[in-house]
Amino acid sequence: MYIVLISAIIVNILSIIMLLIGLLYNFKQPKNKAIYGYLIAGSMILYIVTLSLPLIFGLLIKHYIYSLVLFLCIISHFIIGKIVKHETLKKYTVVQIICYIVSLFTLFLNFIIY
Repeated sequence: MYIVLISAIIVNILSIIMLLIGLLYNFKQPKNKAIYGYLIAGSMILYIVTLSLPLIFGLLIKHYIYSLVLFLCIISHFIIGKIVKHETLKKYTVVQIICYIVSLFTLFLNFIIY
């Protein structure tokens, strides 16, 4: 379980860095923006997969209640994706970064308790 938690923490930190790059950097060439979009999509899929493993373990086997926080962080992608518009993209990116930080804090708690 330690390997799964450490990999989830590493993926979470890398995903936060990826979102911060997109928030702070202004892409001038469409090619670079497309490459960044593919990297973001890949990091989000990896984030969902690596966060699902501690979620399932914590919820079904150990019965940790804060695994529900991980579940909310996973479904936040789909909720934000449903309500975001091009004009509000930066606001929802900040909200998503906050969700990532909450899940990182929860993973650290899970690592300490386990």
